[in-house]
Amino acid sequence: MGIIISSAVTRSGGVSSVGQAADAARDALAGAGCRPEQVDALINVGVYRDANLVEPAIAALIQQAAGIGLEYRRGDVPCLSFDLMNGACGLVNAVGVATSLLADLPAGRVVVVSGDAHPSERADAQFAFEPVGAAFVLENHDDAMGFGRVHVSAGEQLPDPQGYVRLSAMGAHGRSALTVELRSGTAELVEHAAVAAREALAADGIDAGRVVLLCGKPTSAFAGELATELGVGSVVTDEFDGDAHTSALTAAFVAARAAGLVDRPLLFVAADGGPTAAAVTYRGVGVR
Repeated sequence: MGIIISSAVTRSGGVSSVGQAADAARDALAGAGCRPEQVDALINVGVYRDANLVEPAIAALIQQAAGIGLEYRRGDVPCLSFDLMNGACGLVNAVGVATSLLADLPAGRVVVVSGDAHPSERADAQFAFEPVGAAFVLENHDDAMGFGRVHVSAGEQLPDPQGYVRLSAMGAHGRSALTVELRSGTAELVEHAAVAAREALAADGIDAGRVVLLCGKPTSAFAGELATELGVGSVVTDEFDGDAHTSALTAAFVAARAAGLVDRPLLFVAADGGPTAAAVTYRGVGVR
């Protein structure tokens, strides 16, 4: 038995991180044939949120907007929802958490949502990331190896802040203000991504030449240089112009599915400022 992606959806064109993630979650559940009351957990990995909200957890707002687990019945286990923030690596981390949750829920389902948007909830040409909402539905399957173990690599020093509000300058507009500074270069991102990727491939006994690499675009050269470094057979990124950040891996999976490539072993790799990177292999139904 392995954990499979039973549905994956992206949504774009909006300006609300909550709204787009909720739209993606609803559509992903419909694609998986899963009713809202059948969801056991919702994990939000988005970082940049509407109005710079800190409390409550954005996952709870997405859960409410998507209509998941809002009706309580005697004997039901309420849907658990929480935020897991680790930048672009958050989705891979969430896969590891979902795997642990589903180990005790043979018939369970976990929804992982993502999405970043400018806190002003307006289109902002200076915003560093593509405002995309995305959702995975994860569940157990008897005839799949599914996801392997998550592997990470990171620098030894605490990273500098990447996205923040300047308290001394925000005045009365702190809820709509944001400063993003991307300091990590391609070389150091590729270095850590390659370490995590090779560990994931070795642990699961998969030859790099067989896999389809799914990764984001933290820099324009990242995907190509990582593919060359690993010697992978194919590489797929999302189809958006900019960096889809926390939604990049889901969007890359959607693109690979559209290209008919998900019948091969997949390697999800994310990298972000710090530098930090995370990788996990995936083999769907019938893929060995």
